[in-house]
Amino acid sequence: MADNGKTARSGGRESLRKVSISRIKKEMSDVFYLSDDLVISALTADKNTTADYPTSIDGFTAIIMMTGEATVSIDMQNYSIKPNTIVFFNPDSIIRTIKCSSNAAAYLLAFSKSFVNEIQIDLSTSLPVYMRFGKAPVLEVTPQDVDEIRQLFQLIKTMLRSDKERYRHEIIRTLFTTAFYIITEINQREQPGEMKQGRCEVLFDEFMSLLQQYNKRERNVSFYAKQLNITPKYLSSVVKEVSGKTAARWIDESVILEAKALLKYSGMSIQEIAYHLNFSTQSFFGKYFKQHTGTSPSRYKRKG
Repeated sequence: MADNGKTARSGGRESLRKVSISRIKKEMSDVFYLSDDLVISALTADKNTTADYPTSIDGFTAIIMMTGEATVSIDMQNYSIKPNTIVFFNPDSIIRTIKCSSNAAAYLLAFSKSFVNEIQIDLSTSLPVYMRFGKAPVLEVTPQDVDEIRQLFQLIKTMLRSDKERYRHEIIRTLFTTAFYIITEINQREQPGEMKQGRCEVLFDEFMSLLQQYNKRERNVSFYAKQLNITPKYLSSVVKEVSGKTAARWIDESVILEAKALLKYSGMSIQEIAYHLNFSTQSFFGKYFKQHTGTSPSRYKRKG
């Protein structure tokens, strides 16, 4: 990414450079993108501005190291990056390249929070990978894993430049979902002792399991707290500490994900979906859906 011409230092101190996905697609070379939601690009040692100053990307980011070596600081902690490793960055994580070999090369994939919300992935399935963002950001993989992911990236890049306009978004989402499930399976190979869980993590996992079971009819934090024999305040505190999001937000996201899937694929009417998700009226469901997505259920259904 090219600098904007301004120095990244102020009074001898380095300032944080915040980068949007939109900016990545404009400034990096060899870029493939889907609006401002998804970017795939090549990274090389000579085109890595995080070596000049700390950077924060407004979106989820994954880097697959292909050749060379690097030491990268993620939220003030250093990690050694070698070929056949995947590195995950949370939105707003502070990234800085400490050192980098001249032959270092990697793939960069950055995607917005809204793009994640459009992907039909079961929350309990995505949880282990979500938890890796920020907690254990470096995942070792095999050369075969890298080759499979690289081929999927190549397919995504092909479709990003394709003239198949009508279903291009759906094709790209499907390929992205495929890559996500491959990474999820790789993540599960770790020895059980490598990702030890404390009491808070166990409670969070139990909350997520309950959410999968009851999200079609229960949207109140108090219900889930009662099932876990803890107070709503304590549940909210634990969920926020472990995941960075409140229990209420997890509940809302789960309900919206279910609603989107039903609107797109079930063939049910909006009224039927409202009752299926235990909303008292279609109007209440419509207000809830629009509040969390910015669009009405009918418009989302037509667009899908």
